[in-house]
Amino acid sequence: MSKIIACIDGSIGTNTVCDYAAWFSQKLNAPLELLHVIDSPRAQAPQDLSGAIGLGSRETLLNELVELDERRGKIEIEHGKILLREAKKYVLDNFSLDVHSFQRRGRLLETIVALEEDIRVLIMGKRGTQTAYHSDKIGTQIENVVRAIHQPVLIASSPFTQPQSFLVAFDGSATAKKCVEKIANSPLLKGLAAHLVYVGQPNQEIHTQLAWAKEQLESQGFNMTLSTLEGDVDESILNYADQKNINLMVIGAYGHSKIRQFFIGSTTTKLLVRSTKPVLLLR
Repeated sequence: MSKIIACIDGSIGTNTVCDYAAWFSQKLNAPLELLHVIDSPRAQAPQDLSGAIGLGSRETLLNELVELDERRGKIEIEHGKILLREAKKYVLDNFSLDVHSFQRRGRLLETIVALEEDIRVLIMGKRGTQTAYHSDKIGTQIENVVRAIHQPVLIASSPFTQPQSFLVAFDGSATAKKCVEKIANSPLLKGLAAHLVYVGQPNQEIHTQLAWAKEQLESQGFNMTLSTLEGDVDESILNYADQKNINLMVIGAYGHSKIRQFFIGSTTTKLLVRSTKPVLLLR
């Protein structure tokens, strides 16, 4: 069975990650699992010590490095167990959900890719342990993970507010159309008020595509509001979300190559950085 998997790292947003993961678990009637990945480099000895110190000293140093590595590994495992235990208790106390938790050692990206077949929705915090809470950056792992898997990824930001409405940023692209189709054909957001937003001067083709998107969602029972805005794309979308008290942003993620984004930037990343609301990324 597909699961809601929440990435737990002990950062300041951990409880918020748990909140949204529990909400999706209850909404989709899907099991929730908490994942902690130990992603720290192992201690390594210098490649060539033969000319610097004697053989005996080198052997002693290597043994000490091995012992240090073993101790650190045990501490990391125990620390992860504590994080998961506290997260499980938080979910049980606040949502009455008894969830499973597990640890993995390795790179987060490779771990998530290996689990993709079991993922219904992946929940990650906007700020990782290496990113300051008020930083203008997002966690370093997010873009790589979102590009690598094809399951929905929710980027959680504090504080938790139970979603009552969502905004779909629509630009007529193939990625945006696929996003609309996924929303329409999934119970993921059913029951929430939907806002379909286009930024720019719509031509006849865009009007046709907006009408198609609106019909797709209305035919599945969504209460729809269609809006066209002018101005900077990410700023217009964020202002609209604030004015309408939107609880959740939904965007088709990374529709262009990384090479193109190097030159023109990414609306996905800009919205992630600037949004104070959770962002659901669909591919």
